[in-house]
Amino acid sequence: MEYTLADLDAMTIADAHALSFDERDRLLDLIIADGRHQSTDAVSHRIGLYCDYFEEDLVRMLKVRAVKVLCRGTTASGFDGVIVGDDEESQYRATLQHVQTTLEAAQTSYERVVTLVVFLTDMRKWPLFNQVYREFIPNPPCRAVIGTTGLAESPLLIEIVECIAYRVLA
Repeated sequence: MEYTLADLDAMTIADAHALSFDERDRLLDLIIADGRHQSTDAVSHRIGLYCDYFEEDLVRMLKVRAVKVLCRGTTASGFDGVIVGDDEESQYRATLQHVQTTLEAAQTSYERVVTLVVFLTDMRKWPLFNQVYREFIPNPPCRAVIGTTGLAESPLLIEIVECIAYRVLA
C-alpha cells in the first residue's frame, strides 16, 4: 500500500514508526513537497528557481522519523583544500558538487533541500549561476543569492553558506 499524507495524519506516532524505512522515506518526500509554497500564483522570473517559504510540519516529520541535516559552508575548495576551477562556471559547478557529496554522506540529496543561501562575488554572473544551479536542484528550496565583495580566499567566487535538508532515520 502506498500511504498518503492523509493516511500519515490519521496514524499515531507509534503506528507511523512501525512503517518500513522505505514507506517512511517516500512519505518524507511527500511532506517536503507539501511544505513548499509560493506566496502568489503570479508568473515571475523566479519560478522554478526557489519557493517563497517552507512549512516545516514537525508532527509529520516526527512520525516518519525525519531529521534535519545542516551542511557547512562550502566553496569551490575541494576536500583537499585545492580550489577547483578558475572561472565562475567551473567554481559554481564544483561548489554544488561538493555540497552534493556532503548531502550524500549525510544520506540525503538535493531533492530534500529546503533552504539554500549562496554568496557570489560577482552578481553580474547571477544568470550563469542559475543555469548551473538548475543542473543540480530538482525541487525549488527557499533560496537567497547574495552579492559579496570577497570570500575567505581571493580566488573563491562562490560559497554556499547555508544548506538545510532532511533525511529519515533507519
